[in-house]
Amino acid sequence: MVRKAYGVAKEATKLARSSQFAQRKEVHLPSFTIALARTPYLSPRYAQFHVPLNFNKLDLRDYLKNLYNVEVLKIRSYIEQQPITRVRRDGRSLGPWRRPQSKKRMTVELKEPFSWPEPPTDLSKWEKDAWNAANKAQREANNASAQKPHSAEEPDKELRKAFEKHAKGLKNHKETWQPTWKVLGLDFAHKEFANARGPGSKGRPM
Repeated sequence: MVRKAYGVAKEATKLARSSQFAQRKEVHLPSFTIALARTPYLSPRYAQFHVPLNFNKLDLRDYLKNLYNVEVLKIRSYIEQQPITRVRRDGRSLGPWRRPQSKKRMTVELKEPFSWPEPPTDLSKWEKDAWNAANKAQREANNASAQKPHSAEEPDKELRKAFEKHAKGLKNHKETWQPTWKVLGLDFAHKEFANARGPGSKGRPM
C-alpha cells in the first residue's frame, strides 16, 4: 500500500512538472559574443566581426541569417597572434613571459550593402566628460601603483640632482673637496699608518 501511494505521488509530480514546462516558452540565448567592428576602409558590401576562436564560417553565416536575416556571399577568416608580454592579465603587474590568447576576425561579403550610421557629436547624454575624468583618474592611479618593466635600469633622478648640485658647488668654489675618508671621519686610520712608519720616516708606507 505504501509503495502504491508513493508511485501515485511520483506520477503526479511528473505530470505537474511536464505541464509546467509545457506552458513555459523557452528562450535559448547564445553562449558567445560577436562584435561588429567599424571598418571605414572597407566598402559597404563588406563587414568585419570579432568572433570566438572556435567559431567557423558556417556558424557566422547561420547566425547572421537566423537572427538578422542578413545573407552573405563569402566569408574570410583570420587569426591574429598576439605578441609575447610580461604584463599580467590584470594589466598592473609583471610576471613570466607569456603569449596572450589569439584573436579571430571574419570579413563577410554581404548581399546587400551596409553603411555605418554617423557617430553622434553631442555626447552629453551619456556623460562623456564624467567618464573621461574617471577614466583618467583610474589610469593615473594604476600607473602610480604598477610596477614598471625597466625600473631597475632607470637612473635615480633624485641622486642625479644631488650629484649635480654638489658638482656645481665645487665648481663655483662654494664647497671644498675632501676625500671620502675625511668626510666619514676616518682620520684615525691614517694616524695609525703614520705611527706605524715611525718618526722621521718619509714617503708612503709600502
